[in-house]
This record gives sequence, C-alpha cells and structure tokens, in this order.
Amino acid sequence: MAPALHVVSAGVGPRVLLIHGSATDAGTWSIQLAPRSPLREQLTLVSYTRRSTGSVEDHAVDAIELIGDSPSLVVGSSFGAVVALEVLRRGVPAVRGAVLIEPPMAPSDDAPAAPIAFLSEFDRRVAEQGGPAAAEFFLRTVLGDVAYDRIPEAFQERSKQRWAEIRADSEALIAYRPRYPELPAISTPVLLLGGDRSASYFRPTLEALRDALPNARLELIHGAGHMLHAEAHREFARHVTAFAADCGLALG
Repeated sequence: MAPALHVVSAGVGPRVLLIHGSATDAGTWSIQLAPRSPLREQLTLVSYTRRSTGSVEDHAVDAIELIGDSPSLVVGSSFGAVVALEVLRRGVPAVRGAVLIEPPMAPSDDAPAAPIAFLSEFDRRVAEQGGPAAAEFFLRTVLGDVAYDRIPEAFQERSKQRWAEIRADSEALIAYRPRYPELPAISTPVLLLGGDRSASYFRPTLEALRDALPNARLELIHGAGHMLHAEAHREFARHVTAFAADCGLALG
C-alpha cells in the first residue's frame, strides 16, 4: 500500500505535478507555489513530499496516482526527473509532456550507475561523522561549495536531517536501469533542462536522453546550477509555461 503523501496544490489552469529531488521535500518548489508566481498564475501546481524509501518504480506509481485523469505536465528535479522518466515509460495517457531537470542517471545502460562510488564514501562518512555530515557531503558534491554556501541555513539543516532518504534514493538509482534502447518508443514531448554552472557529469546524461527520446529538446539556463528552479526561477517559469503551451495545454 502506498504511504500517505503530503500534497500542496495552488494555481489555476492545467495541472503540473512537481517531483522533488533528494534531500528536499514539497517545499523545494516554494517559489513556484508562492502567490503571484508566474507559474501559479497560469497553471495548477501540485507538489508533494515523496515517500522516504522505495524504488524508482514505487515513486512512479505514487506520481501516477496523483496525476489522475486530467491532462497534465510532469516536472521532475534531479531524482524526481528519474521518477518522471519512469512515468513516461509507463505511457500514462493524461501526461501531455515532461520537464526533466538534470536526472542523475548513467548516460548509457553499459555505464555504471552514478551513485555507486558515491554511496561507499557516503556510508563511510555516516559511520565516522554521522548522517548530517554525510548529507552535507552529498549536497556539496551535487551543488558545489559556492552554491551550497548560498543556501539558507534553515534549508541546509532540514536537508541534513534527510540523510537516510538520500541514501535510499541512491540505492534506488543504483538498482534502476533506464533501458536506453527502449526510450525511442516514448513519443511524449520532453523538455530537458540543465544549468550551465552545474557539475559537468550531468551533461552527458542530458545529451544521451536528448538523442534517445524522439520528441525531446535540451535547454541550458545561463547562470544556474543544479537547483535551477530556485536559482533562475523566472527563466524556469518561462520555459515551463512555453512548453506547456507547446504540449497543447490551455494556460489559465
């Protein structure tokens, strides 16, 4: 049985399901959910806090239940982008398009899953320094020291307490195989987003997905890193609203 999920909804118009990444929760989309945000004024935003543990497939089932039957867009950040890709693989009729922000997957089925080496170091730090310190190591690895130091301290502290969920997501990524040869069967429009200041290891996967998905395009947002929906929220909103219109959704 799926766990009860904390869900937040705001806005008008077609539905957009927002799927957060690791070390965060539904609140990572607070800028988008805020009153008078460009997205909220044109789209109904549905954000939720993912289950604390589970496979990518488990998370996809939860997302599909939240999507329901209404024509929708799915937006996933980081681990959430992998979940969104799995939703696409399942051919959900209501999903008219998907926005994938820097999914942390291998760029091919032959390449080792990205978190394998990371998880060993993460576990060592949990054992020697404790879970919160290991979570900080994760965030600095993914975001970079400069971006991490800009994050509000309250957000840093909340993220550090999610160290067990970071580990669970890493295990889920190691177990997941996107099966690249099957991706050309996905005809749903896909917008791939990356930040030009993000860690370089995200780019090969974005390019591999662009080449594998028949109806995908890749856009890089200038001056943004991995948390581009927060760092460049106006540019992010512009991309999402334009993409929603391209997918045939009537904006509010």
